[in-house]
Amino acid sequence: MPAVGDQLRDGDRRPLIVVVDDDPDDLALLDAELCSRYARDYVVVTRSSPVEAISVLARLRTEGERVAAVLASQWMDEMEGSDLLTSGRALHPRAKRALLIAPTDWGQAGTADAIRSAIASGGVDTHLLKPVHPGDETFHRAMSGFLYEWTALEDASAYEVTVRDEHRPGRSVVARHGGGHFDVAIVGAGPAGLAAAVYASSEGLETIVVERGAIGGQAGSSSMIRNYLGFARGVTGAELARQAYEQAWVFGTTFLDQEVAALRCQDDTHLLVTADGTEIGARAVILACGVSYNRLDIPSLERLVGGGVYYGASSAEARNLAGGRAFMVGAGNSAGQAALHLAKWATEVTLVVRGDDLAKSMSRYLVNEIAAATNIEVLLRSRVVDGKGADHLEMLCIVDDTTGATTAMPADALFVLIGARPHTAWLPAQVARDAHGFVVAGAELAHDGLLDNWLLPRSPRAFETSVPGVFAVGDVRSRSMKRVASSVGEGSGAIKEIHHYLETRNKWAALRRNPA
Repeated sequence: MPAVGDQLRDGDRRPLIVVVDDDPDDLALLDAELCSRYARDYVVVTRSSPVEAISVLARLRTEGERVAAVLASQWMDEMEGSDLLTSGRALHPRAKRALLIAPTDWGQAGTADAIRSAIASGGVDTHLLKPVHPGDETFHRAMSGFLYEWTALEDASAYEVTVRDEHRPGRSVVARHGGGHFDVAIVGAGPAGLAAAVYASSEGLETIVVERGAIGGQAGSSSMIRNYLGFARGVTGAELARQAYEQAWVFGTTFLDQEVAALRCQDDTHLLVTADGTEIGARAVILACGVSYNRLDIPSLERLVGGGVYYGASSAEARNLAGGRAFMVGAGNSAGQAALHLAKWATEVTLVVRGDDLAKSMSRYLVNEIAAATNIEVLLRSRVVDGKGADHLEMLCIVDDTTGATTAMPADALFVLIGARPHTAWLPAQVARDAHGFVVAGAELAHDGLLDNWLLPRSPRAFETSVPGVFAVGDVRSRSMKRVASSVGEGSGAIKEIHHYLETRNKWAALRRNPA
C-alpha cells in the first residue's frame, strides 16, 4: 500500500476517503468499488489496521489535507469502528463518518445498539452497508449521498435555494392570469408552504407561492434533521427545502420573489398585495408565513447584527468560523442542531441556556450528542447581557444567574435562537389571532370564542381561519407543534380542506351576502 504522501504528491489536492476494515476480502472490494466510481475526484486510502488508520488521519491533519469521509468496519479485532471514528472526529471534525456494517450483521441487536450509541455520542454520522458484489448500486447510492452531504457542507452557499423570478417568471405569470387569479395562493415557502404547494399542484390546482428570499423557512437553517420520517441517515434543512422546491416547481407551482404586504378578504376572491403593489387573486389562501426569531434587544449587540451577531444559523456562516470561538443562545432543537454544526468548524462552541436542564426543551438525541462533543460547553442558568466590538463582535458578557457573577469572554460569533414571533402584522383584523399574534384556526376558533362574525352554517374546517377560504398551517398557526414533520402534515392536509371549500364556496358566498 503506497504511503499517503506518495498518493498526494505533485500538487494533488483531491479530498480523501479513508477506509478501514480488517477483513481482507471486504477491504479489497471496498477499495475496488470506491476507486472505480470516485477516483477522479477523491483519493481513496485503505488500511486494515485501525491504529495505523488513526496515524494516517493525524498525519493528514498535520499536512492540512481535506478528508471528505472516514468509513470504518464496526467489528474489528484491534479496535471497534465506533471508537476509531470518534477519534477521527477530533482530527477532522467536518469529515463525514460512517460505520460499515456487513449484511450478515444487519438486524442483529448488538449491531443496532452499536449504531445507536455511536450516533448518539456524536462520533458517527451514519451507517453504511458494505458492498456485497462489484457494482453494488445500493452501496453506491448511499455513498454518493454521503459525499454530496460533505460537499454541501464545504460549499453551503452553492446549495442555498432562493426564489428568483428567472426560475419561473413570477410577475409575467401573474400578468398572464389576468390580474393574477389562482386557485391557491400560499404565503411562505417553509416546510408547510412547500408541502401545500406540492399537493395542490399535483392535484391540478393552479398554485402560486410568494416568498421573500430563501426557501425552507426556519427549518432551512437546520444543519441535520435526524427524526424526519424516511431519512434514516438524517437530512439537512437546506437539502429538504431544495428537493421540496424542485418537486413543487416540476408539478407547476409558480414561485414569486416578493414580500406580501396585505390581504384583502372578499366573498369570491381573496387578494394578496405585494410590497411592489402587485395584486394576486386566489380562490383560497394558505398562510404559511412562519416566524422570525426573537431579539435579544441589547443595543451593543444589535449594532453588530451581521458583524458576528446572527439571528438563526446557516451553514454558510458556520464555515467562516474555522478555528474561532462561537456562542449559541437557545435551548430548543434548532439551537442544538446549530451548535453541533458549528462545532465542526469552530474550535469552541458555548451554548448559553437560561434554564436549569437542557433536556426540558431539547430532544434527547441532541442532548446526548452535545454532551459527548468535546468542544461544546453548556452554560445553564446563564444569559448574554452585553457585547463589544468595533465593526465585528470581539467579546461577550455572560451572567451566571445562580451566582450573579458576570464573565467577559472572547467571541468571534453569536448565534441567537430564542423563540420566535409570527409574521402576521400585515393581516387584516378579521383574521383572528391569539395574544402572541399567532393565527387561530380550526376548532380552536370556537374554543377561544372567536366565531362571533362567522356566518356560515358549518364550523370552520381544519386549518381554516376566521375568514372562510383562508387557512393557516405550520409555525404561524396558534398551538402548532413547531416541528418540521407536523408542518409538512398540516400543509398537505390543508389541501384536502381547500378542495372541500372550493366545491361548495359559491353557496357559502351567497349565504354571506344574504345571511337572513
